[in-house]
Amino acid sequence: MKIAIVMGSPQRHGKTATALGFLERNLLSQGHDIDRINVTDYNINGCLGCYACMQNKDAAGCIQKDDAEQVLMRISLADVVIYASPLYCFDLTAQLKPLVDRSFCLSNTSLLDGKRVALLITCAGQEEGNADLVQEFFRRGFDGENKGMFHTKLVGEYIIPFSNASDFNERARKTANDLAAAILNDQ
Repeated sequence: MKIAIVMGSPQRHGKTATALGFLERNLLSQGHDIDRINVTDYNINGCLGCYACMQNKDAAGCIQKDDAEQVLMRISLADVVIYASPLYCFDLTAQLKPLVDRSFCLSNTSLLDGKRVALLITCAGQEEGNADLVQEFFRRGFDGENKGMFHTKLVGEYIIPFSNASDFNERARKTANDLAAAILNDQ
């Protein structure tokens, strides 16, 4: 199975990357193909809201000439897509949000249809009252079985709170294992 992991953290070796490392090792050990996409490696502009992309039903039809189409095509080639980000002001990072916004150009194509998606969030604070907004945002976009914008299947939302606590690695490993199991059990 091909799994695209989209990391939105500006810190290549931060807590989100640590959690993804546990997840990737688990999935690789089971023979799956991982495509890690670090959004900070790409130039992705924000959406212009021009709707020119809606003219193309077979590809990402955005008129902007940046790296978004390349990244969206990598995502479209995967069986599963995991979006991972630290929580910044109750939402995804500023580096990841433009890619998600630009994904709108795929909403009238079949490129994401049936793909399984998951969200992985790390946050310094507690989950309750902290990560609820990003979870709702993600469900509205990617829970296609419940009127989400994309025709994707939401496998789950995984939050690892208290990222500065001494037991973070232990909890991150457990969450990564739970996420891997959910992906594999949902085939």
